[in-house]
Amino acid sequence: MSSHRSSDLRRAIHLLCGLSAAVSSSIAFAQTPPAEDKSLEEVVVTGSRIARPNLESAVPVTTVSANELFETGSTSVGDLLNDLPALRSTFSQSNSSRFLGTAGLNLLDLRGLGTQRTLVLVNGRRHVASDILSNAVSPDTNTFPTDLIERIDVVTGGNSAVYGSDAIAGVVNFILKKDFQGLQFRGQGGQSSESDGGNYYGSILAGTNFWDDRGNVALNFEYAKQDPFFASDRKNLSHQGAFVTVDSDTASDPNGSDGTPDRLYYRDVRAVTYSNGGSFIVNPVQPDDPDAPLLTPCGVGTTGTPHTCSFIFQPDGSLVPQTGTRIGSAANGNFDGGNGSNNREYELFAIYPKLDRYSFNVIGNLEISESFKPFIEAKYVRTKSLNQSQPAFFQGGTIDGDRENPRFDNPFLSDSARATMNAALVAGGDVALSGSDQFSIYKNLSDLGGREEDATRETTRFVVGVGGEIGNGWSYEVSANYGRFKEETEVLGNLQMQRFALAMDAATDGGGNIVCRSQIDPAAAYALYDDPSTPEVEAPDYATQRLAADIAACVPMNPFGEHNISPAARAYVLQNTTSVAKIDQLDFSASITGDSSAWFSLPAGPIGVAFGLERRVDSVYFEADELVSSGITF
Repeated sequence: MSSHRSSDLRRAIHLLCGLSAAVSSSIAFAQTPPAEDKSLEEVVVTGSRIARPNLESAVPVTTVSANELFETGSTSVGDLLNDLPALRSTFSQSNSSRFLGTAGLNLLDLRGLGTQRTLVLVNGRRHVASDILSNAVSPDTNTFPTDLIERIDVVTGGNSAVYGSDAIAGVVNFILKKDFQGLQFRGQGGQSSESDGGNYYGSILAGTNFWDDRGNVALNFEYAKQDPFFASDRKNLSHQGAFVTVDSDTASDPNGSDGTPDRLYYRDVRAVTYSNGGSFIVNPVQPDDPDAPLLTPCGVGTTGTPHTCSFIFQPDGSLVPQTGTRIGSAANGNFDGGNGSNNREYELFAIYPKLDRYSFNVIGNLEISESFKPFIEAKYVRTKSLNQSQPAFFQGGTIDGDRENPRFDNPFLSDSARATMNAALVAGGDVALSGSDQFSIYKNLSDLGGREEDATRETTRFVVGVGGEIGNGWSYEVSANYGRFKEETEVLGNLQMQRFALAMDAATDGGGNIVCRSQIDPAAAYALYDDPSTPEVEAPDYATQRLAADIAACVPMNPFGEHNISPAARAYVLQNTTSVAKIDQLDFSASITGDSSAWFSLPAGPIGVAFGLERRVDSVYFEADELVSSGITF
């Protein structure tokens, strides 16, 4: 069996029906004519516009073939490329939601220098960006047609001289098929062993030659779907493992180490500084004697630093000490295990976002003569992603420096919780609270649910051009490239901070009803950031304009313990917001390449030459929802 015939077998099976090599090889050979030996005459290496008569390059080039894409079964080209050592997994499907507005994106990052320093091309030409809230320069590789890819060239050096500063880290060039013939269907689907995390993909690719095989056109439609799943769905992910600092070496140690590990790994780290039910923290107290050690009823860390005391509000309103094994050397430290929170409960920590993608591509080329070969590329891609990130939180001044700290006479605070708080304060040498005294509560607002980003992205791109040979080993190409990216992102459950501040300040009216204090006390009816005690800080105009309506609609909120925020209070403090964005790219380019062989050659051969001219205009537009731009959302 010759290597040429084996290659033709795989190609025939893949192109005609998208099946694997399970088809009988004898039948395939009977249907496949003998292949003619072909030798490469010239190769244009990504990272240079000069054609070379061999595959040698002055810079390292890694090539991923179409067969390798097919064999992995991946529905995301970016996830496959992230397996290469040169690429850092900055924005893959499993970690695309690290920043607002990025869920579902696949952005490439060569050498870890940043996505904005990695240039991504299609057939050597630029592609409109998709990262509107990041740098607005990086294309989403999820929008590239998987079954139309011939190969992917990854070049990691010497490219900024050709392409500019956005190629400092390197270039990733997606080369698409130009002469596909036949009809190919491909479908795949799978789930994890836990029967979740579904991943599905379907593709139809059709192509034909015409005009005595001098022209070719190919059409491709793809659909991909990814189901979300969360850390809470996995036993090994629902707990948070981390290295915790437990010791530190002193500079005076002659050996540079005291023999005790500075950091140890724990499998179930729980935070001390917040919880889903709300945490009450008692800090160590300095006695009147400044030279005396700090007082605390909760012991000291491994380096002698006094620990804070942490208590957690329960659903019934009671306050209990946080349990678990105290770890860490810092004052706050952490707990290993126990009744605390780790922000991985419920659907607060997404591993994969929900994703639906529709893609339609057309590629055509025609050889009218050796010197006139027009071509066209067109695409439309619609991607819809839904990501749920961690909820809003507050820690004694995160949102509103005054009203998010409840008063001791707050009607939602139980008598048993008041007794526990004062007992802990007095035991630590502090003063007991009473009446209008305020205290800090550290709470993850899990009762409000995670903040969901529902993003709809549309990418449209057209390329038309012409190229050909102009004699004596010289060739040219002229092209016009237009792309448009549109995004509409709806944040579901955005916390309206002015309403949150009003709802947190609860009181009892003359009839014994729990209401918002601003509804019965004019001194409490002030806008966000407009605390009378800090007159130098002014409230946003938008907050002032909405103040009267927000007070009239106010619903008091109970922050003490999980599941105690009423549906009415939740509806009052949350509001959906919509932001829109657009990126337009218009790129005109022309190039002439050749060598000096028609006139002279040096001992090492002729001199390769390339001349180019490019005019590119990128326009970026973003408009946030009025509520967001006002500065009063979390």
